[in-house]
Amino acid sequence: MVCPVCGEALDLEGYEAGDLLDCEACGAVLRLLSDGTLEVVEVPEEEREPLWGLSAYGEGEEAVLVFSDGTLEEAVRVPKVALGEALRRLEEGTGEEPPKEAEDEPNLEPDYLTAHVDSDQGVLALRRVVFPGAQDLLEFTLPSGSVYEFPFRQAIAVLRPILL
Repeated sequence: MVCPVCGEALDLEGYEAGDLLDCEACGAVLRLLSDGTLEVVEVPEEEREPLWGLSAYGEGEEAVLVFSDGTLEEAVRVPKVALGEALRRLEEGTGEEPPKEAEDEPNLEPDYLTAHVDSDQGVLALRRVVFPGAQDLLEFTLPSGSVYEFPFRQAIAVLRPILL
């Protein structure tokens, strides 16, 4: 069986009709139906788990973004104005790398919108990953080369208060 959103192969062993599962490739929440097919499930915002791995705070005109994978913690300082502008462009869909044109066949590849922000350590790349029918993701590529990925709306909710 494959994910109806991104086409990633899924192992359904041990799942029964009505069970929910997550596609690890695109983050879509899926329900196994009695006929053996999968349907995409919209999870209400209030039922989603709190965002883990990203925290942020303001220091004057700068925002400090702290990323963690459970073993390593990395902090990056960026100007609040530049970060706010990058997030605004990504929300509006006007990043530096526009989404692909409409195609005749279903698009099984994600679309990307990219914005760059100068940090204290180099360039921080923000990439919005859009899978049609699935939750958007926000990917951070740090100057160190580390990559962190979060649900787009949840990441915006963490970052927006420090930019005001």
